[in-house]
Amino acid sequence: MIGGDRACYDRRMRRAARGSLLLLAALLPLACSAPAPVPAPVVRAEPPRLIPLSGFFANREANWGYRVSPDGSRLGWIASHRGRSTIFFKPIGTDAVGIVDSHSPRAVQSFAWAQDSRRVLYRQDRDGDENQHVYLADTERPEAPPRDLTPWPGALSWIERVIRSDPEHVVIGSNRRDHAVFDLYRVSLSTGEARLLAENPGDVVAWLTDWDGQPRARLRHVGPDGRELEVRWAGVWRTLQTFDLEESDVRLLGVTPDDRGLWLLSSRGRDRRSLVRVDFATGAESLVYEHPRVDLDWVRLSERTRSPLAVFAAPDYPEARILDTGLAAEAARLAASSPTGLSLTSVDDDERRATVQLTTDRGYESFLLERDSGRPVLLGRSASMAFADALATVEPVAFTARDGLRLHGYLTRPPGFSAPGPMVLLVHGGHWSRDYWGYDSVVQFLANRGYAVLQVNYRGSSGYGRRFSELAVGEYAGKMHDDLIDGVRWAVERGIADPARVAISGGSYGGYATLVGLTFTPDVFACGVSVVGMSNLVTLYENMPPYWKLSFAPRFRKYVGDPSHPEDRQRLEAKSPLFRADHVKRPVLIIHGANDVRVKLSESEQMVTALKAAGKDVRFVVLGDEGHLRSYGNWRNSLRHYGEMERFLAACLGGRSSTTS
Repeated sequence: MIGGDRACYDRRMRRAARGSLLLLAALLPLACSAPAPVPAPVVRAEPPRLIPLSGFFANREANWGYRVSPDGSRLGWIASHRGRSTIFFKPIGTDAVGIVDSHSPRAVQSFAWAQDSRRVLYRQDRDGDENQHVYLADTERPEAPPRDLTPWPGALSWIERVIRSDPEHVVIGSNRRDHAVFDLYRVSLSTGEARLLAENPGDVVAWLTDWDGQPRARLRHVGPDGRELEVRWAGVWRTLQTFDLEESDVRLLGVTPDDRGLWLLSSRGRDRRSLVRVDFATGAESLVYEHPRVDLDWVRLSERTRSPLAVFAAPDYPEARILDTGLAAEAARLAASSPTGLSLTSVDDDERRATVQLTTDRGYESFLLERDSGRPVLLGRSASMAFADALATVEPVAFTARDGLRLHGYLTRPPGFSAPGPMVLLVHGGHWSRDYWGYDSVVQFLANRGYAVLQVNYRGSSGYGRRFSELAVGEYAGKMHDDLIDGVRWAVERGIADPARVAISGGSYGGYATLVGLTFTPDVFACGVSVVGMSNLVTLYENMPPYWKLSFAPRFRKYVGDPSHPEDRQRLEAKSPLFRADHVKRPVLIIHGANDVRVKLSESEQMVTALKAAGKDVRFVVLGDEGHLRSYGNWRNSLRHYGEMERFLAACLGGRSSTTS
């Protein structure tokens, strides 16, 4: 992840910031935000054409992640080359496209321009082990092997900051020294020399560097579950704010241009995460912007003014508000009458050129915006746009759970869907995550095979504020699962789903929810697909990566329990599907990456052993050179995964299949 957007506020900048806030209030969101009613399904004689698996998961026309270089002269993006994703680039206004050869069978998922606008930085691991290295490639010598800037065995590294004032260095975070914590290093792009910039005292969970790459703020873990925000002021570290565990998901955005404060995304003392400014000298906090319904997802700061440039939220449809009048005017030219999500993906140093991505539920388009140019320039379309007519509409929906809690989610029904029909309940991971509206290859793949897809942002999902989050405390295999079952009942009562043909599927927590569904409520689902799912909450906790001990472990203890306490251990085992394998009544497909460091392969192995011992119908697929299966390192594994899922669901629910067993 590229760290460090920054911001503004002295006496001069207060006036500018107030002007930005007035603009913020005046701008209309670039999408609708209210949940749409669920219309009657359209029935037609023929289903849409069957899109091959490669269309969704191994498409040679895929392109995304367009970024303009800092000097505004070049574009870079990710596209397919020799069967894997890598970095493409060209000078703006020309067709002279170059391709970076990563010299690796693994896909490149994203990149950043170096400040010299010539070199590019990207991260890559080996076989899904998540020990990401940072690589440097030269667009003037694209065939040359990239330089590994972090050749440190067993370490996880990332790009903390590309330094605008120093094109020869970047700041990299890494757990090279101690695998449980992350230090900061100043790394030379020319020599590869890495100098320790800030050593973690053992309790820092997040760092923030200023615009010149110097450590200026850090979030420390204190007590059993608290956090302290420290800032470096007058040469020493001092505590600025304290947070409880629920407030600790604070995002350190940047230092103000007067060097007297911080921009934060914070929920301290409020229900929703909002944009605030905190004064270095006094710790006083001022609210800059909050969304009336949901948390803010992201704020982009301007490298030029060091002020907020854009804010993003997702109540039902996504909302984007661009605070710069020039960029806002150019982006307004892209506004559509139908729901659309806008992402500001890059801006050059002078903020004359920017790249944006417009997303619909059928795919996305990328554009180059040039201030005062009068017309956006189309850069590329997602490969899915070639078969958009065969794809399905994604509808925001809402329903009331059995205890009165209002839940939100998304329903996708295939074109030509005849209700009631087969449905897949697709459960997001996390659980500290959520589903969003937009194009999702897995959702559209399932819809193309003839299934309605229901996604529920069950209690505990992120984005809906503190109260909604804390309703999940103690509710694994409890009310969190009830929310999913209530979603199925909602779909059945409205004639969407055939109750005899409902499957459950998901990854990580969604994989756990799948196993819970098949063991705790075995009569609800016709089958289930668990991907990298945990089967025993005790062994999940005991085998977590060392760098989770400051971040994930405190939340796990609060929401689920502490296995070191006998009463908690007993409760965790009671909520673990492993010990209820004999309750399973329907077929289950289990898929896992052999190198998963988050949910170890043993979680699925022990579940498969228990299911087989109980005489249950289970198929187990292990992908030997993959990890937690968030994004695949190669197409072969992606096609294997979804080919297995396609055949399994066709046999279980009666949907369409493009492959044979």
